[in-house]
Amino acid sequence: MTTTGPTITHPIGTTPLVRKLVTEWDSISAKPRTLRAVNRWALPGGQVHHLDEVLVRSGYGLEPRNQAGDAVLFSLVQRAASDELAARIVLQRILPPLIAIAGRRGQLASGGFNEALNETIGQAWILIRTYPVDRRPAKVAANLVRDTEYFAFVRGSRLKRVEVEQWVDDATERIAIPEQEPDAHCELSELIEKAVKHGLHGSPLQLIMRLSSGETMEEIAAEAGVCVRTVRTWRRKAITELRERMQCAA
Repeated sequence: MTTTGPTITHPIGTTPLVRKLVTEWDSISAKPRTLRAVNRWALPGGQVHHLDEVLVRSGYGLEPRNQAGDAVLFSLVQRAASDELAARIVLQRILPPLIAIAGRRGQLASGGFNEALNETIGQAWILIRTYPVDRRPAKVAANLVRDTEYFAFVRGSRLKRVEVEQWVDDATERIAIPEQEPDAHCELSELIEKAVKHGLHGSPLQLIMRLSSGETMEEIAAEAGVCVRTVRTWRRKAITELRERMQCAA
């Protein structure tokens, strides 16, 4: 079953989360307050009369290599770090491939499709809010979809195969999620989402997310072309800011 806007058709089925997302989208798509906010962004293509128009302009249903759509989507993820509406539009833009990921991964998940979809959507939301705009200005949809599947279903299983490192000073250079707490990932996601809502974004948030997903100081330093000590300083500042944001949220 589907629900149809003025320009495109959205996926929907019996899954509660999909129903919730599409119902939410229907409720905001033509709301004057929402449209006024979006039109202040001055997106290419003129005034927006329905949010489905933004999806089409950002490449929904078009060829993945559509450069005009990719450029609009990039402008949305640039805003998404500090603008929840922009992030919500990006999530709707990539919803079909996210559902496809959950369909594949749900065959292996103990909770089936529903569990896989919850994990997929949660990870996608975090990646949208923390998208590295400085490093990945092109192929935005493909990057988000690929990264979502990797961090939601691949990275964790790889890390579990790594032997536990000896607890020395540098052991704190990972933000680890204890395996004995099955809801730790959800708790971390909620924590970071709250911090985003209270102003944490940009480089500090990106660093927190990369460390929480299991990347090491050495990997981040090598990619950035700096020494590990510099990344350690970045981490300390990012964690301090995260704590300050959460104190404001308390």
